[in-house]
Amino acid sequence: MYKKTERLAWLVMTLSFLACIVLALGVPLGIRRYVLTSTRPMIVILQRREGIVTQRAAGSNATVVVDTQVAVTPRSQIRGNGDADALLLFYHPDKPEAPIATIQLYGDTELAVEHARTPRFAVSKLPHRIEIQVTRAPGMGPSLFDNTRPVEALVETPQGAVQLGEGAFRLEVDPEQTTLIVNAGRASVSEPRTGQSLVLVPLQRTQITAAGLGAIYVGARDLLSGRNGDFESPLEDTWTVYRDWYNPQEDGGAIIQMQLGDDQRIVTFERAGESHAETGIRLAIDQDLRDVRSLRVRARVRISTQTLAVCGSVGTECPMMIRIYYLDQESGGVREWLQGFYTREGEDEPYCMVCRDWKPEHIRIPQDVWYDYESPDLLPLLTALGMKPGALQSIEIYASGWTYGSAIDDIAILVGD
Repeated sequence: MYKKTERLAWLVMTLSFLACIVLALGVPLGIRRYVLTSTRPMIVILQRREGIVTQRAAGSNATVVVDTQVAVTPRSQIRGNGDADALLLFYHPDKPEAPIATIQLYGDTELAVEHARTPRFAVSKLPHRIEIQVTRAPGMGPSLFDNTRPVEALVETPQGAVQLGEGAFRLEVDPEQTTLIVNAGRASVSEPRTGQSLVLVPLQRTQITAAGLGAIYVGARDLLSGRNGDFESPLEDTWTVYRDWYNPQEDGGAIIQMQLGDDQRIVTFERAGESHAETGIRLAIDQDLRDVRSLRVRARVRISTQTLAVCGSVGTECPMMIRIYYLDQESGGVREWLQGFYTREGEDEPYCMVCRDWKPEHIRIPQDVWYDYESPDLLPLLTALGMKPGALQSIEIYASGWTYGSAIDDIAILVGD
């Protein structure tokens, strides 16, 4: 009897000792694993700009028509009609002032935000992670911003998966194929048949179809490549700064080139006043256009401050404007193409009605959000107006109005040969 009691005591002591070891090691390791791998949801906002945009929450039969903006829950279905224009904005829950990623949606679109999560603790090495299921999207522009932590987006389409990192991209999805265009950054796409991943870099594009992954090729040539279109070199090396203001008693504005992060340089336009002023930069190009097949302008812009509503009384005072001068083969004269961006709505008329007379009309963008813009092909647009560009002379980027604050991160003029 005594020996059985002794054995039981030793067993209890041994098990207690092992339990102490397990707890001493397991609890810290478990806490460490939780700290390093735990995530929480991002704040996701769907912002309607034009057209009819709807959202249906997961498990619900009710479809909500978005008036201005609405919070998006995981696995919500988002749809846009043929002339829809909307933005999906992804925010860190503790930093709702600047988005981690934006997705511009155009046209007849159908997608679901499967989830968008960020690490719960700052010491975690995990990236911000976004997953989206896209059924169709004639025009979709994801932009991901890597500030203090990497960000990744997985886009599932009917033909395959696309993995996006920091950068700006364009996706076109229909039942037959998915087209991926890399404007900035890197993207990887998987070959559906073999699972092999291929990496695309800026200005490359490819298609995924039922037959597999298509060829990777360069979609366009940037006329500003080597001319400081990314503002990585000092501004004064290539661009000319100018200011023009009405009241000599007021400030003429400031143009500042600044560093954001390790590899991003931007140019800001700032001014405070109560009368008209224009603050800008210009670059001479002198490029023959007679043999090009397409002509597009691409830029990443942001507006933080605007006191003059919309674009002024005649549509010429936007806080961010891009203008190119070109030689018209038909008339022999110098013509201009102008694209404006604004953020402040008018009190009586929220949109810029005068802007609608411009070709193309000026664009209202969200405040304090980087907006990736790519123009339509300008050659058919200008030809329809009776003009035929023969040479590109120069480009101007400027802010116009009263008090304004705006910035540009990158500018490109893309031609197809």
